[in-house]
Amino acid sequence: MGGQAIESPPRPATRTTRKSTPAAAPLEVEGPWTGRHFACSVAEETSFVEELEMMSGFEDVEEFERRDVTVLLTALRCGLTPGELVSQAPGVRPARLLAAHRELETRRMLAEHAWRTISVDKSLLAFQTFAPCAAELMPAVISHLSAYRHDAKKYSAAIEDAAEQVTRTTRRVQVLEQRVAESAGDLGRARELGTLLYDIYGQGAWSLPSYLPTRVGTLVPLRIASLLGDDITAARRVS
Repeated sequence: MGGQAIESPPRPATRTTRKSTPAAAPLEVEGPWTGRHFACSVAEETSFVEELEMMSGFEDVEEFERRDVTVLLTALRCGLTPGELVSQAPGVRPARLLAAHRELETRRMLAEHAWRTISVDKSLLAFQTFAPCAAELMPAVISHLSAYRHDAKKYSAAIEDAAEQVTRTTRRVQVLEQRVAESAGDLGRARELGTLLYDIYGQGAWSLPSYLPTRVGTLVPLRIASLLGDDITAARRVS
């Protein structure tokens, strides 16, 4: 299965701790709020969720709407903290953002597990069993493999190739994410590298068909829609 190469970014600057940044115009990632305008790192997304938990207090909310998902993902892509977000959008409810993140992460993990089962087991039975769930995260890869589901020999070769490509692409994207995080002290460079992950045209590495999203902040709109479905309310009822 042919793959799209990820451009090698320039050598990163020295790693620095995250600092408050002044308002600045975005480079390629547009958002309604001011901020640094490059995505949260793995550690920062973990801190983002922990801060949402503290801000939510004892408010146990499970319901959320499409706009809550949009606010959540936009904030993560712009590198905002919950505090920065609420200060610019006072009507935002942290508990609803937390509910959206938990639901997305649960569904992402289920789809990731389905793909890993297919790629490790490598049997047609595993594919038939787990393909529908895995397709919510890896639609192009599953569609490609479906063409070989009636030929065990060809399927065996196809799944080997697909599994190798997904692993290779995902590792390269994680290296790029790390380089963005290490460039946080240089806003211009971090924003430039950040657009290689995600931009307003959907051309970033997170959109690659063979990339396996490892956290909510790396989900692109098409994968979010696939995971949640068109009717979020219905999705919440059956989860």
